[in-house]
Amino acid sequence: MAGMNSAKPPSAAEVEVRAQEYQKLENRIAEINEDACENILPLQTRLTELKAWFVDAVREFGSAHAEKSKILHGIALEAMVTFGQSSSIDAAAVETFRLALVKADRRALLQRIFERTTRWTMLPEASAFIREHGDRLGAKLLGLYSRCQVTKEKTPQLTVREKQRTADGMQQSA
Repeated sequence: MAGMNSAKPPSAAEVEVRAQEYQKLENRIAEINEDACENILPLQTRLTELKAWFVDAVREFGSAHAEKSKILHGIALEAMVTFGQSSSIDAAAVETFRLALVKADRRALLQRIFERTTRWTMLPEASAFIREHGDRLGAKLLGLYSRCQVTKEKTPQLTVREKQRTADGMQQSA
């Protein structure tokens, strides 16, 4: 430790002075932190309200910007919201669908839709194949297939930024 002389321990008075300073600093930092939290809370609340407003406004009135994102133009600023989704495969629904194909004697279709692993998963091209050849499955099997993929909405991502400039240096307008 800096300032410690290993040959002689600090006096009780020195320990007391440093302990008091330490406690004062700890208390002051706690006060500052508490004040900061109190000051930040209304700002954070307003920021959350503005984000919700932008997401709703961009969703309803924004123009297409890129895949899964829309943009709303201000004068010098613009708001872009990206609406994402995630898809996952429901293993239980896949197995139900596979067994129904076996039961319906559609075994020839299995290799076009599934690959065998420790569990049954859909081939990457399965949905395209089923869209093209769905008539070979019938309504019941198509219904079971539709339960195999689960889509979840992701939290929309908001970016507020200066308007993008074109190659000639001009701001893009709405």
